[in-house]
Amino acid sequence: MKSGSKYYILGGIIGFAFIFLAIVLPFCIKRVQLTHIGVRVKVWSVARGVVPEDAYVGWHRGIPKIDEWEFYDGTVQTEDRTADVTRDRKEGNPIKVRTADDYDVTVEMILKYKLQRGSVYKLRKEIGAGDMYKRIISVEAYDASRIAFGKMVELDLYNPFERRKRAEEARDILVQKLKPRYVDVVDVLLLNLNFDPKLDRKIKNLKVAELDGLASISKAKAADQRGITQTIDADTEALVEKISGDKAAKLAILEAITRQRITEILAAADKYMVEKRAISDRYKEERIARGNLLVAVSQAEGERHRRMAMVGVGGELVVAMEAARNLNLGDLSFSTQQVDMLDVESMINKLGAGKQ
Repeated sequence: MKSGSKYYILGGIIGFAFIFLAIVLPFCIKRVQLTHIGVRVKVWSVARGVVPEDAYVGWHRGIPKIDEWEFYDGTVQTEDRTADVTRDRKEGNPIKVRTADDYDVTVEMILKYKLQRGSVYKLRKEIGAGDMYKRIISVEAYDASRIAFGKMVELDLYNPFERRKRAEEARDILVQKLKPRYVDVVDVLLLNLNFDPKLDRKIKNLKVAELDGLASISKAKAADQRGITQTIDADTEALVEKISGDKAAKLAILEAITRQRITEILAAADKYMVEKRAISDRYKEERIARGNLLVAVSQAEGERHRRMAMVGVGGELVVAMEAARNLNLGDLSFSTQQVDMLDVESMINKLGAGKQ
């Protein structure tokens, strides 16, 4: 029984511990959102003060009365210095600047910035808690605008290149001023420059006068250029006529040279044709003569062989057959028993063509 009671007591203690942790633990941790950066401050500890590290998204220690947490926006933030009225702001907040020639100008601009990751705890330690850094950024934006846009004069107010130049200068000043305060400047957007309507009319009149002067200068230059253009036109026409004449002369010369060359080529071709025809005719006559000679030689040789064949039995046989061919007999009857038609020599003797 005693051993069993010990197990019951141990189980009760463990269960109580789990329940205690389940109740107390949620009060001892802090959650940092994805878009925020957390800074933990030790209130009761041997080493009090800001913990030297930034806390990012996740769960972190946050014991009540010992740890205090402050959360800062980790995204790109906006310093709106425009005249627009919004739900969160009941009146505009533009920047008023005096130009180099003592004119009051209102600058409307938007500053985009972001807190440096890994240095937010330094910002908390050096500047202070809450939105104190936003007040510093607002003051620095005012000073940078006053320095950059205060260099402008009345004629620069409508110059877009000068406006862009001053906006870039203001951005450079803010980068130098805010970087040591752990803030990165993303961009400076100049929206508008507002000034007195009288100054507006004055600037427009000056611009109109300036444009009229430029127009007069342009007209005078155009008149000068018109005279130069007429001279160039006359010179061009003369040059064109000269070129046309030279072209016609060159074409005539080239045509004559071409005709002469064609005549020479045709004469050479005719000469070559006559020469080749004479050579071919001579070759043809030589071949004909050689052929006739061979025919004559062949005929003589044939006659010689014929005469040689007429001597002896062959000649007698030819004579007998010629005689037989010349005989004109009506009917010839003979007995094949008495005459052997296959005995040629006997038949020749019977016909009177044998040897005497």
